[in-house]
Amino acid sequence: MSNCSSLQGMGLDDDVLVDEIFTWDVRTWSKALPTWEGGLGSSAPLTCLEIGAGPGGPSLWLALKGHTVVCSNRQDTEQMAAPLHEKYSVREAIEYRDIDATDIPYENHFDIIIFKSVLGGIGAAGGLELQQAAMQQMLKALKPGGRLLFAENLRATPVHRLARAIAYRIRRSSWRFMTLRELERMLGGFARHEVHTTGALGVFGTTEQRRRTLGALDDAFASRLTPKRWRYVAYGVATK
Repeated sequence: MSNCSSLQGMGLDDDVLVDEIFTWDVRTWSKALPTWEGGLGSSAPLTCLEIGAGPGGPSLWLALKGHTVVCSNRQDTEQMAAPLHEKYSVREAIEYRDIDATDIPYENHFDIIIFKSVLGGIGAAGGLELQQAAMQQMLKALKPGGRLLFAENLRATPVHRLARAIAYRIRRSSWRFMTLRELERMLGGFARHEVHTTGALGVFGTTEQRRRTLGALDDAFASRLTPKRWRYVAYGVATK
């Protein structure tokens, strides 16, 4: 795993921990980790919020680094996320709250807000307007100088869109994949931001091992040779 340097010093199996943090298409999504590490900006304890946490991988990462975390999903947060945190003995550093990302009940409160693959689900319910509203709520909840660490799915190519349409029809669910331009515009309210893109082939793997193999091809040439708009993951840091 190429991104383990961000986990050095934790005394844990880095590859296993990266799997726990990202859970799916790990080789591709974990490219965000060094950028997130730089975005923390301090080794002092920080006050953090994870939005759309699911099983709470990013909350785990932050808690293991000594920060306090509010871990949130729209509902059933503790039931979904606490087992992972108990496994790594960090539950005492984490508070569980059910929070709607379009109505975050904090203002100028957090040093760090983090999310992975969240805006597409919000967009499925309410389109681009609701995605923009969620981003504005995150901006509101950050302290001045606070930082948003993010990783999100992009619309990518027609081939990606076709494959996803088939997959979501089978699952009977939906997702609104945004363009890189839309994401950049959403971040316009921040004082500054950096956005990186990655991933061209990995998402087509039908198992995690196949996604790792295709991700290795991305690392070797595909992510370097394709235009940014062809890639399916965007990640970065935005500062209020």
